Amino acid sequence: MKPNPKMLFGNIFDDVKITPNYLARFTDDVIAKLIQNNTSSEYDTVLTPLQNKMIPLRKELGEVDTTLNTQVGKTATVDSFIVDFTKYMKDNYVFIAAALGGDKTAAFREFYPQGKTEYTNITKTKIPTIMERLNTVAVTYQVQLGATISTQLQDFQTQWTALRGSQLQQKSAVKTNRSDRTIARRNVEIELLKTIHFIANKFPGDVKLSMVFFDFNLLFGARHKSLEDPVV
Repeated sequence: MKPNPKMLFGNIFDDVKITPNYLARFTDDVIAKLIQNNTSSEYDTVLTPLQNKMIPLRKELGEVDTTLNTQVGKTATVDSFIVDFTKYMKDNYVFIAAALGGDKTAAFREFYPQGKTEYTNITKTKIPTIMERLNTVAVTYQVQLGATISTQLQDFQTQWTALRGSQLQQKSAVKTNRSDRTIARRNVEIELLKTIHFIANKFPGDVKLSMVFFDFNLLFGARHKSLEDPVV
């Protein structure tokens, strides 16, 4: 069989299907097996650097996880706002109509140009336009509406701007964390390659013994075919 130079000398971990978490799982397993067989400290040469390189990767994975959790919280807050806003516009439909002389008046149609449907089917894309419109007409008809309703309608725009802005900033932070982890991941990949070649040099030609240290199935999901003919 013709040898595959990429498998022999390349970075076998540079694969989009190998997620950072899978790489960390695989590395932890390698470290555990090195420790288990390190009774005479013969694997310290690769064990210590690999452990050290895993610290930044673990830190970045934790940061990404925390940022994602925060983003989920921000999204939940935005979604909750939309639910509350939709309910308010539905519940106050009659009161706004009464204040403006009925639901057939031109003034009322400025608030509900498409009836309740516009609010029950509202999207994040349309919200800024709707909020701007409500803010304007709430000021225009402040006397008829009364201070309570008018103020609430104006406040919706302020609340939305703050919540949506915070959510978008958090999404940006997630993207930043995901890109910044590259250096830490690559450092772990290089140490893993050194470890593989170290083991291969220790047990030249002995695939079975070398494979004791590496479970390549851990690099992929359950349904993905693992690496074949690893560099050992």
